[in-house]
Amino acid sequence: MGHGWLQWSTTHIGHRLTGSPQGARAEETADSLFRSGGLERVTFHPFEARAWQRQGVTLHLAAGDSTYSPACVALAHSPVSADVSGTIVDLGNGLGADLARIGDGLRGRIALVNIGLIDAPKEAGNLHRSEKTALAIKAGAAAVIFVNNVDGHVLLTGTASVDGNLIPVPAACISSEDGATIRRWLHAGRPVEATLRMTNRSDMVTARNVMAEIPGTDLAGEVILVGGHLDCWDLATGATDNGLGSYSILDMARCLNKLGLKPRRTIRFVLFMGEEQGLLGSRALVEHYRGTGELARIRCMVNMDMTGHPQGFGITGPEGWKELVERINGEIRAVDSTAFAGRTSTGAWLHSDHQPFMLAGVPVINPHSDLGGHVYGCYHSSCDDIHLVDPEAMVDNVRFVGMLLLALANERELPPHFTDDALRARMMSEGLEEKLRIGGDWRW
Repeated sequence: MGHGWLQWSTTHIGHRLTGSPQGARAEETADSLFRSGGLERVTFHPFEARAWQRQGVTLHLAAGDSTYSPACVALAHSPVSADVSGTIVDLGNGLGADLARIGDGLRGRIALVNIGLIDAPKEAGNLHRSEKTALAIKAGAAAVIFVNNVDGHVLLTGTASVDGNLIPVPAACISSEDGATIRRWLHAGRPVEATLRMTNRSDMVTARNVMAEIPGTDLAGEVILVGGHLDCWDLATGATDNGLGSYSILDMARCLNKLGLKPRRTIRFVLFMGEEQGLLGSRALVEHYRGTGELARIRCMVNMDMTGHPQGFGITGPEGWKELVERINGEIRAVDSTAFAGRTSTGAWLHSDHQPFMLAGVPVINPHSDLGGHVYGCYHSSCDDIHLVDPEAMVDNVRFVGMLLLALANERELPPHFTDDALRARMMSEGLEEKLRIGGDWRW
């Protein structure tokens, strides 16, 4: 069912950009699908947000007598209007070490930055494109041009803002092949001048998270929340990012409800809007829960972002959660040892809808998935369409994540939330302090 619903969506709705008519239609469709699955507790959680939409962009390059205008796309939260000219400086991977190497050489110039890591030291950790943009702006860059790492003239979009607000300089992405052309000119000692022009829109909109739940019995006041973002970027139809996760959640809700099971804890299904533009929906929901006091009732959050064929679960939680998830993985593996490897890991990462919950102290769980390079190469790109989605990946999402939810909902007692001191220590031990500081989310 989930794959069929997603296929219909990619054909009849298209992209699901927050703030667009297509995004609103996706919200209405999700509401209808929850209800058609027999769930009675279906609600919208509206929130106000500033949504960004691209309009036009051009990039013109000149190296001596050679001129070129490569295809490019604006990155989200670039200014509504920009016309910038300057000399290109190759900032490599755009990390702190690269900025230290350049010194003041970036001021007033245009940074050329890799999306991924190329020829980096083994110990180097990559930064999100928004974090690289923030560092480049701090160093005085007049614009940022990202080079995609995927071959085949694939263009990537996504936000260049760490906080969902407009950035002061334009940011765009070009293909791997066009980035290589610029670098050949630079390595030959030919200065490259660039002119980047763009227009965009930035408007306040009302978007809606779509929620449904299966009520619990004796522990109904405690909630197991499973969520994934319904929105996607507008270059394609967001089939894998994140129709794969969100439409699996819709089918999971249908299946668990049709089974007629009565879990002890309430299972809440949430489809977030605005994830791509800065975790807008999940941030809004966490703040709502914080204000109502309901946050303490959310015992854990399971995040489904580009998940398929889960092979286990990773947990970010205090003492007791790893052991619990490890045991549940073993129980699921006892049911199906052929398709489910039952891997358990601990760790923490950012930039998906689990982040606001994690930073509020709520334990979070992420399915382990490997969708393959052909899928990840189309992340945020024009090739992210239904042909990349394996229907069985969605079936496995429903099976294995569904079993996890039921096990958590029926557990006699669940381990606690993070204390604030323990969360701070965990974020530091995971090496996330710098990223959280750049994004303005480090509160300690």
